[in-house]
Amino acid sequence: MGFHTKSPDRVTHAGRTLSMLLLNFYYIQTGRDVCDDPKQFKGTWLQSMVQNAGFPFTAFLLLLWRSSFSTHSETSSSSSCSSSFGKLFLLYISLGVLFAAYSQLYAIGRTHCVFFFWIFTSQLIFTSIFTTIINKQKFNRWIILSMVLSGAATGLGITSSGGAYIPCENEGSKMSNGAWCAFFGTVAFSLSLCIMQLGFQKVIPTTQSRVSTVILMQTNASMIATLICLVGLFVSGEFKDIKEDFETFKKGKPLYVLSLIGLSLAWQVMSLGLVGLVCLASSLFSNVVSFCSTPLVNILLVLAFRFTDADVKFFKEGALVAGILGFASYVYSLYKSTKKKEIASQSQTARV
Repeated sequence: MGFHTKSPDRVTHAGRTLSMLLLNFYYIQTGRDVCDDPKQFKGTWLQSMVQNAGFPFTAFLLLLWRSSFSTHSETSSSSSCSSSFGKLFLLYISLGVLFAAYSQLYAIGRTHCVFFFWIFTSQLIFTSIFTTIINKQKFNRWIILSMVLSGAATGLGITSSGGAYIPCENEGSKMSNGAWCAFFGTVAFSLSLCIMQLGFQKVIPTTQSRVSTVILMQTNASMIATLICLVGLFVSGEFKDIKEDFETFKKGKPLYVLSLIGLSLAWQVMSLGLVGLVCLASSLFSNVVSFCSTPLVNILLVLAFRFTDADVKFFKEGALVAGILGFASYVYSLYKSTKKKEIASQSQTARV
């Protein structure tokens, strides 16, 4: 099988860049960039819900795709998969719960812990552990090298680009809680990637269009996650704070609404790219690609919100190079793996 990952790769980078820019914009315009403002620690359920609430957009894409490109084989496979409905239901429920969990845990960790992005980097470790156990992933020196380089790219970028949501360092108990939330959010995110890969390998029929299966998985999981976050929003009482944010948004009420809509769409675009990379390659490759885009995202954050020559110079020294090399290492590993399969297939055909 070939690995045509260029389109999902671009989608992931574009989605992540837009989501991080809009998230910083949202924090600054709502006053959550002020260290001693109690508002900084509020609104986590809203943030997690917005992260998943763009599923109507992906549902529309799915309808558009199926109406334009659906085939007879895909239709027949869809009707024949009623026997595996239970497995599909369990798959989407599991992913929806994990989506809601890591969205909320990351929202708390991001606003409560100054070490959030360092903990976030451990995603690669957990993904490699889970994919070894769940997906039987095999490692070679190029995959390991790509993990090291993409982790280094993220670490180098983190050093000077925390963004607009750096919490106060003197909030001891909140920082401890935030660190644990970031840790468990990282575990949940890594596990969700590996369960996606397991679903593509074992549950979803291979006769179905890859595009349809990717969009359907993202839509269903996001819908379930949105419902969970919506319940959390009302049970926690955070829905009362939405009016205050709406009224006090520095750029005005229309831009408040547009920023939330844009943020929701950007998250969905990024998630579609990640799910697509899991489908076409693996959960680990999806995670590596996400990390390799970190230096570019952080440079844009510096330029957009707090430009300084020292920050940009720092990024140029290592983060971008490490990210590019990390991505190239994994792609080369996929290329070698594909070549080996082609050679083995040709030799087997020759024997026959």
